[in-house]
Order: sequence, then structure tokens, then C-alpha cells
Amino acid sequence: MATQRAQSRAKTTASKTTASKIEFVANPQQAAAIAHTDGPAAFIAAAGTGKTAILVQRLVRLIADVGVAPEAILCVTFTRAAAEEMEKRALKSLKARGLLIKDLKALRVVTFHGLGHVMLREKLQLKPQELNQRLISGDPRQWLAEDIVRPWRSDRSRGMNWEVNITDVLAAVDRAKEELIQPDQSQEFFRRHLGLMPELAARYQEFFERYEQTKQKEKLYDLSDLIYIPLLLLESSPKFRKTWQNRYQYLQIDETQDTSPSQYKLIQYLAAPRHNVVVVGDPDQAIYQFRGASPEASILSFKSMYPKGQIYRIEHNYRSTPQILEAANTLISKNDITPGFEKVLRPTLPSGAPVLVTAYPDQESEADGVATRIEELARTWRTQQDKLSYRDIFVLARTNHHLANLEIALARHRVPYRTVGGSSFFKRKTTRDILAFLTLVDGTRIYQDFLASRQTPNPRRREDVLTPVHCGEQNAAFRVVANIPSREYFTRTGKISHRFTPTFYGTLSSFAGGQPLLQFCEEQAYTIASEFQLGVKDFVGLIQRISNKCRNRPAEAIKLLREYAYDTHLLHYDSRHKENADEDEETPKPREEVKLEGRYDELEELTEIAQRHHTIRHFLQAMAQLKEQAEDSSKNKRDCVSLMTVHKSKGLEAPVVFVVGMTESIFPHKRSFTMTEDGPIETSGIAEERRLAYVAYTRAQQLLFLTSLLRYRGSDAQASRFIYEAGLKPTDEDGILNPYLMTRDGDPREQPPKAPPAVNMPTLF
Repeated sequence: MATQRAQSRAKTTASKTTASKIEFVANPQQAAAIAHTDGPAAFIAAAGTGKTAILVQRLVRLIADVGVAPEAILCVTFTRAAAEEMEKRALKSLKARGLLIKDLKALRVVTFHGLGHVMLREKLQLKPQELNQRLISGDPRQWLAEDIVRPWRSDRSRGMNWEVNITDVLAAVDRAKEELIQPDQSQEFFRRHLGLMPELAARYQEFFERYEQTKQKEKLYDLSDLIYIPLLLLESSPKFRKTWQNRYQYLQIDETQDTSPSQYKLIQYLAAPRHNVVVVGDPDQAIYQFRGASPEASILSFKSMYPKGQIYRIEHNYRSTPQILEAANTLISKNDITPGFEKVLRPTLPSGAPVLVTAYPDQESEADGVATRIEELARTWRTQQDKLSYRDIFVLARTNHHLANLEIALARHRVPYRTVGGSSFFKRKTTRDILAFLTLVDGTRIYQDFLASRQTPNPRRREDVLTPVHCGEQNAAFRVVANIPSREYFTRTGKISHRFTPTFYGTLSSFAGGQPLLQFCEEQAYTIASEFQLGVKDFVGLIQRISNKCRNRPAEAIKLLREYAYDTHLLHYDSRHKENADEDEETPKPREEVKLEGRYDELEELTEIAQRHHTIRHFLQAMAQLKEQAEDSSKNKRDCVSLMTVHKSKGLEAPVVFVVGMTESIFPHKRSFTMTEDGPIETSGIAEERRLAYVAYTRAQQLLFLTSLLRYRGSDAQASRFIYEAGLKPTDEDGILNPYLMTRDGDPREQPPKAPPAVNMPTLF
């Protein structure tokens, strides 16, 4: 009943939201913040409190009422999209106040890297495009680093013999530049802050020095230079410092809790000596410490930086129902609070439905349950002629790979969906590669069955087996994965690829005619150029080994593939490619390590899905059908359920939000637990995980659904502590019992405390 009451208020809430966009009326807290003019101030703006509107209205007031020139105001935001939105809204409001757009062209709303880009190119006297051409990132930066290290790997007389991951070294360099460490003084930093042995720290310093010298010689810059170089100039050049400090009279910094120490220091320099700076943010939404953000060094240091600065608390929430806010407030209260920064979300909307927590037996049941509930919601809205639809639903997960089962369930139920900020399950590299390998393994089985039939009284005809469709499917799969070597090949040759070229594939296709390329390579390898024969032999042998041992079981084939080749391939692939760079950049560890572990998690999910199918052919057909259903049902991208990680949902909101996988070691993530050598589990990362859950809860406007698992990857699981800490408890789908009260065999389970201890979940690595 409560859910239906909340749904019936949808139209009223929507009309209020529309009205608020037409005319902004500030409450007393907001009005006080907007009225602040001179001196430092911190706006502690909780979730859903109209933070962007406050910043825009203050900007409008400074220009239209106080008479500040637009070019004398600097607004810095966290993302380019946020900067564009703020500038658009400010210009619209100023135009409504009678100002001419041509007089407002000097208004500057930028990101930190956009600001650094301006400062650096003005110093270098370059046009924007000229500096862009000199900025290196991704592969070009990787290649430059590899060119530096390559001679050292063979120069054993110098004792270099560098068998290290280039990406790790570049990450260490970025970390040193974040701390404004000069190359010739970096050895001690690498030793103390990265825990490197003295000899290795000295090598890192030598690389840092050579790297910067090479860039300087070739007049190149990397992304970290956009903050590093302007900061060094502000510190060392009085002329440069005076020029930039005189440029802006007022500064507004959005999402300050997500700034790094160097970014915050850059703002401090620019704000001096007037200190007319407003920092805006919410320490409870600081979820980017893995990227170098430090709320302790930025917004939480405000009082120590500016003892006379004012703090404005903005707490009235215009987004969520009281039930959602109560859960969020109760949860975040478990984190330590810095004195002076206390706040609480205060509801302004009428009462709504309770937060619903449902426990499911496993991930498949969870995904099917969420898909079914989404169908029921959409059906109810259509019956009641409500304006809400699929586009008003978010499904959030801690990591992208946890959405795989949900994509399959939505496709099966023909519910349209789109993935936000990460690749779809059907488009991921791991899914694409594994399905291609399984296609080749199944093709080998089909070909062997064809050869065996020739020894029987009723042999099968070649054209009936090796049809154009079959050959096309096999050859497409061959091109996808043929360059992936076996683990033994990599160990023996040191090559991470078979290095098959487009010319090789073209020549092979012309020789093979209508025959599958894999079978042609197996039977007529002598016709292949000598430089490719070792690679061809290795790849054919890999497919044959998997085919002979997997017993036509897809899950077994995936496990064998990982053991024989694929895990080794991923280890070296992701250090050289940028594909889906943000996909798993969500946990407090070096980016490449996080990405690799995310790939392994994707493979685990794919293996669990494959276990539901008895044969490889059945699995491949099911995946092809589901992909077709997903693409067909999601053709209208404007009315789709949005699937995303919690990190990607920051700054967004929706009437209905599902947060899936609220289970210990999923959310909070297992990496937030740290095992000491001879002591208890340390939960140093739990505070940020709790803030992440707080962000997830506060995305919901009307309905919030949480789901947890009773079993995860073959073992009993435990409900997330963030459920109990929010004053909630799981029920089954009927809503009448707590599934965690009983174990699988029916015995009573001890009631977990409000903050249950960490559970060690099984992992392969």
C-alpha cells in the first residue's frame, strides 16, 4: 500500500520539480549562502539540496546586483558536463535579468584540467589546439615510456634488467607530481610513500628524470602537467603568481570534497590575497579517494586554512521522501564527523513508501526478481496513466560486472535498458573474447563429428555441415582471438601476441576458400608463411586442448581457457590498452590492478552464467538470442532503464532506484577490508564504502529498493552492514521474514549485529 501511495504522488512531485526549475525560491539557508559576497566561505551542501542552483544564483547576484565583471569570476567544477550545465543556467538567468549575452562571453566555468590548460598554454604562448597536439596520454605516453626502459632491460652490466609494469612506473610518476616532487628529489618519496626498496626507488627516480627530459626535449606534456607545471610556476615565479592572482576577484569551487591536494593548493594560490573564495561540497559524498581526492586536505581543512571563514550548512532536501532520507541519515551517522561540519538531511517532501530490502537466493534470482518488479512498476504506471516510465528507473551496482546477470534477465523479460558509463555485458572484451573462443571450440567438435561420420554407412555431406553461415561465424571468431597466445608460448617467446596482420588474414581466407580458417590451418599449415607458422600451431593446439578436455561443457571450457591462456593475456593486455578506462576505476588501488581484478570478476560472472547450460552450442545460442532481444527491446533509447555503477550515478537522480548486490564483500567491496599479517581485519576503506552507499541511497526520489544475496559464488553470504546500519532489514519476496535468520539446512542463524564483521568470500586470486 505504501508503494502505491508513493506512486500516486508521482504526478504531484513531478509538477513541483517542474515548477522549481521555472522559478527558484531560496529557503533561509540557501538565501544566506547566496548572499555571501566577500571573504572565504564553505557551503556544506547535502545531497538534493539545490547546490547547483545556489551556485548559479550567487553567480548571477555577483554580476547583476554587485556589479562584478564576468571575467573577474572563476567557477571550477568537477566534470565538463557539470561546467557546461552551470554556464548554461547562469547565462539563461542573466539574460532574464536584462544582460546581453555578448557582455557575458568572458564568464569562465571550467574543470580543473581546463583551468590548467589555459594557464599552461598562456605561459607557452600556444593556441588551444597547439597544446592539445603536444599532450600525450594512453598509448603514445606508454610508447614513450617503453622507449626509455627498453635499453635498460638488456643492459645487465648496469644492473637495470627492468622487468616491471610500465603502467605502474607511470602511476608512481603521477603520484610524485601530485605531491609536487621534483624528479631529482624523488627517490626518497618513492621509497617512503610507495614502499619501494632503495635500489628500485633509485631506478624509479632515474626513469622520472629521463621521462621529464624526453618530454622537454620533444616539447611534450602529459595530463598531470596541467596541474603540476602551473603550480610550480605559482610557487617559483612572482610575476606569474601576481598575473593570475590579479585576474580573478571571486572564485567558486564545486565538489570540493573530490579535489586532490594539488588542485586545492592551486585554488589557494589563485584566491590570494583577497581570499574571496567559496568552496562547495559534501564530505559525506567523498567517493573518489582512489583517484587522489582528499577531503581531509581540501574541504575539511577549510577552518585551518581560513580561521575567519564562514561555514553555511544547506540541509533541506528537495529530492527524496522522508523514509529514504531517514535511511541515508542513519547510515552516514556511523562515519566519524569532523567538528564544525555536522549536518543532516532534512525532508521537505510528504511521506512516501518505506525502503524495501529483499534477499534473494543467488544472483540469478536477484536479477530475475528485479526485472519482474520493474515490469510490475511499468505495468502499474501504464494502468494508472502515470507519466513515469522505464526512463525513470535506475539500477545501481557497486561494480559493473555485477550487472551482467541483470542484463540477461532484462533481455529475457524484454525490458529496454541502457548501460551508462560502462560497456554492456554483450560488448565487453571478456564476453566477446570468451564467446569467440567457445565458438571455435564448438566448431572443432562439429568438424570432428563430420569427419567421424565419413566412416559410417551414412556420411554427412560437407556442404551440409560447413555451410556459409557456419564458416562465417567461425571465421569471425577466428579473427577476434587468433592473436591471443597460450601461456606456454608467452613463456617460451616473450611475445604477448601472435602478431597476425590483416594481410595474413586476407591471404589465409583466399587459400581456405569456403573452409573455416581454423580447420584450414590445422590441415594445411605447410601453406602458411614461415613467420606465422609457430603462432598458427600454438593457436590450433590451444583450441584442440580445450576441445578435448572440456567435455562440451561451457563453464569447463572457460576455466581451461583461463588456465591455458586468457588470464596471462589479460595481465599484459590491460597495461597497453585504454579500453573501458573508467569501467572499474572505482576502488582504492592502482588503476591497472583494479582493472585486471575487474576483468577476473567479469570472467567469474560469465562462468556462473555458463554453468546453467549443458553444452557449448546451447550456451552460444542462448547468448545470441539474449543479445538480439536486448538490442530489439532497447531500440528506443529514450525510454530505457539505466544501469550503472554507483560512481557513475553521482549527481544524478531518479524517481525509482534499485541498489543491487548489498552483500558483504560485494558492497562493501572486499578490497575495503585489509588483512594485517598477525592481527585482525582492518576496515580502513569502509568509511568511503559507506559514503558510496549514502550516495546510492540519495539518488532515489520516491522509491528505493535494496537487494542482497543469501549465496554468492557457491558460498553462504551475509547481508551488507549498510542495510543494518541504515536501520533496515532484509525480507524474502513476500516481505514476511528475514532470510538471514536461518541457514541453508534450516537451523537458526545467529542474528547479525548492526555492523556485521567482514566475511571472507572465495576468490581465485
